[in-house]
Amino acid sequence: MSITFSGLATGLDTDSIVTQLMDLERAPINRLETKKTNETTRIEAYAQFKTTLDDLKSAVSSMNLTSQVKSTSVSLSTGAPFTATSANASSGSYNVAVKQLAQVQKTVSDGWTSQSEPLLGTGTFTLNNGTTDTIITVDSTNNSLAGLAAAINEKSADTGIKATLINDGTATPYRMVFTGVDSSSNFTVTSDLMAADGITPIAFATTQTQTAQQAKVMVDGIEVVSDSNTISGAISGVTLNLNAISDVESAGPPPIYKTSLMTVAPDTSALKEKLTTFVTSYNKVMEWILSGYNEFGSDTTTEDPEATKLLGSVLRGDSSINSVKRGLQSVLSSVIKTSGSSMSTLSELGITTQLNGTLIQDNKKMDAALQNNFDGVTSLLAGEDSVDGIMKKFNYFLLDVTSGTTGFYASKKKSYDLSVRRIDDQILNMEPRMVKKEATLRAQYTAMESLISGLNAQGSFLTQQMDLLSNMLKG
Repeated sequence: MSITFSGLATGLDTDSIVTQLMDLERAPINRLETKKTNETTRIEAYAQFKTTLDDLKSAVSSMNLTSQVKSTSVSLSTGAPFTATSANASSGSYNVAVKQLAQVQKTVSDGWTSQSEPLLGTGTFTLNNGTTDTIITVDSTNNSLAGLAAAINEKSADTGIKATLINDGTATPYRMVFTGVDSSSNFTVTSDLMAADGITPIAFATTQTQTAQQAKVMVDGIEVVSDSNTISGAISGVTLNLNAISDVESAGPPPIYKTSLMTVAPDTSALKEKLTTFVTSYNKVMEWILSGYNEFGSDTTTEDPEATKLLGSVLRGDSSINSVKRGLQSVLSSVIKTSGSSMSTLSELGITTQLNGTLIQDNKKMDAALQNNFDGVTSLLAGEDSVDGIMKKFNYFLLDVTSGTTGFYASKKKSYDLSVRRIDDQILNMEPRMVKKEATLRAQYTAMESLISGLNAQGSFLTQQMDLLSNMLKG
């Protein structure tokens, strides 16, 4: 390592001079780095704007189909022995009584002392599912309870019968439980087992503890049967989940069961929540655009200093942003004309535009429209037949502008990546020249210092000689 001292001969701060000269030489690189920083800030602004559009797209996509808008809710009378859910069901009321719950057949064996010892000897075990016999051969490979259960379960896809083992804690605790595949399946189990002597039979006794039966429900006096306690086909769009049997009003015969009132009505609160989310999301988009013009006095939508800074000012006057704004406003002012609805604009629903482009929601007017003209609101938002609703129009537009391949951000990101690569390449090519230039300057100033140092030495020598000559002449 060499140590140099700047300006010893000349008195000049040559190190500072070289640094300042290199700052001038690096001006083109600094301009490129500034351009790169500006490009990065712009792409961050585009990304932030796309995020607000994605939120708006999410809000409108929840209302662009009739099934999403025309949601209904189910209410039940107190103590109903079932629950119910609605999926685009039509409004109406129904009297429902549960006569019988669905259940599968269960057959249980007598107890055995072990589940792993070979207690079953040899022979056959026959399963009959009502149509065919399935014979399982019992031998030394499977003549334990666990072995037989495994052999039965291997054929369950064909027989519809499964076997499990339980321990009841008695002196002979191990029992095999046979279970049918569904509520309409009945089965029998028989055995022909012999002990090792080939003479003594081994009894495999069973008891049917539960019979197979279908669920039975009365809906407005009509009996509905089902293999499951979940019934989804009786009332279009409604799923019933049966939990218990209804109370008996009259012993009969036949017995009369107490009905529970089930009412299906428009879920206006759910739709209003979606509309409010739409208004909020739309306003965030407009506020982002307006932040570029200091419409709100700052680049944030709130006075919270920790709130996300809006980057609208970075793209002030940008043609892509203005194009999106015009597109949103165009869709917003659409007039939807359907055959069966008198409602055609969002203003009739209580959503109107303010002077700065943001929306305001009139809750009183919206509540009245949802309560009195629910079908009209549905047609306005989701459309009807070949007529697109306003939310579907929004959805189409936002899908296009936020596309990951053809949307405005995808295009800007592609251009940004190309520009940054070019800037990086230019800087990379210029940096070696900067190193070489600095080395040259330092070499030149070092040589100058050496030259002046030599001249100073010669001057000092001549001064000494002149002083010596003058003293000789005086003496």
